[in-house]
This record gives sequence, structure tokens and C-alpha cells, in this order.
Amino acid sequence: MNKTAREYAYAILINVFLDDAYSNISINKVFSKNNISSKDKKYITQLVYGSIKNKLYIEHIIKRFSKGRIKPKVRILILMSLYQILKLDKTPDFAAVNEAVKLSKKIFGLHTSKFVNAILRNIIRNIEKIDYVFKDEDEEIIIKYSCPRSLYMILKEQYGKEKAISIVKSFNTTSENSIRINLLKITKSDLINYFEDRGISVKESSVAEDCLLVSSIDITDPKFQEGYYIIQDEASALVAHALEENREKTLNILDVCAAPGGKSLHIASLYNNSCLISCDKYQHKLKLIADNAEKLGITNICIQQQDATELNIEFLNRFDVIICDVPCSGMGVIKNKPEIKYKVDDSYIRKLTDLQLEILENSIKYLKPEGCLIYSTCTIDKRENEYNINRFLEKNPNFNLENIRLSNQFEKIQTGMIKILPDDYNCDGFFICKLRKNSKI
Repeated sequence: MNKTAREYAYAILINVFLDDAYSNISINKVFSKNNISSKDKKYITQLVYGSIKNKLYIEHIIKRFSKGRIKPKVRILILMSLYQILKLDKTPDFAAVNEAVKLSKKIFGLHTSKFVNAILRNIIRNIEKIDYVFKDEDEEIIIKYSCPRSLYMILKEQYGKEKAISIVKSFNTTSENSIRINLLKITKSDLINYFEDRGISVKESSVAEDCLLVSSIDITDPKFQEGYYIIQDEASALVAHALEENREKTLNILDVCAAPGGKSLHIASLYNNSCLISCDKYQHKLKLIADNAEKLGITNICIQQQDATELNIEFLNRFDVIICDVPCSGMGVIKNKPEIKYKVDDSYIRKLTDLQLEILENSIKYLKPEGCLIYSTCTIDKRENEYNINRFLEKNPNFNLENIRLSNQFEKIQTGMIKILPDDYNCDGFFICKLRKNSKI
């Protein structure tokens, strides 16, 4: 029996909230295993992301109308239904309630369905009468924009209250659909014409020169299947452009934490006279890189299983360029992976900073004198970015920050560092640092 769109959305939310899964991965798994219409896919995506992004706000309302404890799976169903009622306009309230009751009866039985019906109808009747009472202004921001206190306080401490609020608001927006052109197969103008001929709105990115912003992405599109473009965020694409080495030379390049491989593939395509070794500790992730390299027509990339924290003596003093896109808290990609904001706290960040430095300290052993190292993260926590780099430079005086010059004169450039905050543009938050190893060791 075919499931409804709401059933798929509910199953995904169970996976995210109770099994600690990532929303995008869960959604892609459901879409790949089931024959779901494009209209339902759009609705499911909207329902899932909206429910996650507004979780604290909606749970605050639920608490006002529920005297006792609600079982987690039932709470998720109510959360999802309330998001639809409060935030989406296309479905009438009575229809949303009826669908929620029908689904709860199917999953939990008659008794629970009556409870779901009662609480939803009670909220609808009284939603305009709710007297929101907050302990202080911080709690108001936390509840109103569904930002956990631990994350909000980190942002407030590092960026100040006004900027923290702006960043928190941006987490509940949606970034634009960014694709990167594979210039090995097609020019920018030809790809723009291709999209326009198909009735897809397209514009050039103001962040990364070889990215386009499109009104929709269709992974069944022949040009995507044949590797004429790849899905990659604008900020992520800046890593390859920040490198700025001589593309005519034959360079040995190492990407120590490559998966899912977007940056490796981008660099290999721009530096096609060079050889790039793309590493990750997990074999199944390396297969994804290999498959995409074949689709994109990239032949100068080698795939190797390697843990970035473990020394590989065969790599010692061998590389002209090293890419360290280290594991991070992901605070810059919360727009697209909203569940991340419920996982961030100081203890988690401290563990990550230690791991990041460990990878960085290990990776520099592979770099030749005068070689270049790019350190990057998709987080905006300063401890993972600027503070980590400062710690590294204090310990390693044979490295210097090197200025980054981009063709679009990107306004967020600092000395040797680029930082994009998620409220600056409609793309991910990101940090990039360029380091040069001195010729005298």
C-alpha cells in the first residue's frame, strides 16, 4: 500500500529526532527508494525542514496546551501537524487536523488519535489568545527562532547580540540552489542558455565565479547525469579559488579529508596538469568521489583510504599543496541541515577543535618547503577557525598566513582568511585560511 506524503515526512522526522540522522540523507534515502511525485517531494521536504527549524517554537506552544508528558513519537506527529497549521497556508486547518488524526489512528490507535484531535483543535481555537511569557529577551529569541540556548550563547559571546540575532534568524531561511559548472565539459554561457531554454531561472553567483544559482535542481536532468555540472554550495567552491597556485605547473596535491569530494573534484578540474590524491577514512565515501570523478571526466585524481589523524610515511614532504577541510560542528550549514543546531554545545566544540588541530599538525608533515596549505570548515565558531589557526601559528613559526585574492574581490577577505557568515549571503557559512610553509625549516 502506497504511503502518503505526510507518512513519508513523519518517518523522516522520526529518523532525525530519535535516531540522530541527518535530514538531507534521510530525505534522499526515502526519495531514492520510493516512487514519489515531484509535487510530493517538494511538500515532504518543506514539511521536514520546517518542522525541524521551528521545533522549539512549536514545542513551546504544545506545552501550553498539554498537562502531561507526551510520548516522543506522538509529540513528533503533533509537531509536524502544527507546523503545517501555523506556517503553511495551502491546507485548511480542518484538513490538516483530519490528516493528522487519520495518521495517528493508523500508527497508534483510536485512543491516541482522539488525543491528537483534541490538542490540535484546542490550539487552533486559542492560538490568538496565547500570552507568551519569557524569562528574558534571550529566551524570547531562543523560543521565537527555535535556537537552542547553548548555540545562541556561543553566537552572542563571539559576535555580539545584534549579529547573533541576525545569524539565528538566517538559520530559518533557505539558501539558494547552487550548482558548480564543470568547465571541462561546458562553458558558463552555454549552461546558462541550457537552463533558460528549459524555463529554469538562473543567475550568476556573486560569491564563486563558476557557480550558478538556479530556481530548481533536478537530479534526473541529462546534463547533471552526464557531469556538465555538480551540486555544490557557493562558499564551498571558494576553496579551490583561494588556492591561487600556478595552474601550468605539475603539482602534487593532497586532500586529507576529502569526502564527499566536491572540493577535490573542483581543484582537480582547475589544476588538470597536476595530480591530486583524495583521501578519506571510509571506503564507501571514497566510492562516491570515484563515481563523480568518472561522471565529470576528471582523470587526474587518485582515491586512497587514509585516516587524516594517522601518519603516512609515504606522504612525508611529498606535496606542493594540501587541503585540510576538517570535520567541524557544521554551524555554517544549519540552513540546509537544521538538526545540527540541536547538537552544538561547548563540550562538542572543544573536542572538535582538538581533532582539527591534530589533523592539521599531522598534515603539515606531508608539505614541501614553500608549499601551500588550505584549512577550511563549514562552521562559524571562532574556536574552530581563527582561534585554531592562531594556536597553530604560535606552535609552528615556519608557517605564515598568505593573502587570498579572488577575481570577484570578495568583500569578506581578511589577511590569509575568508569568513562568510550565514546572514551575509544566501549561501552556507564558511571559513577558509591559506598558509605557506617557509623555505627554511
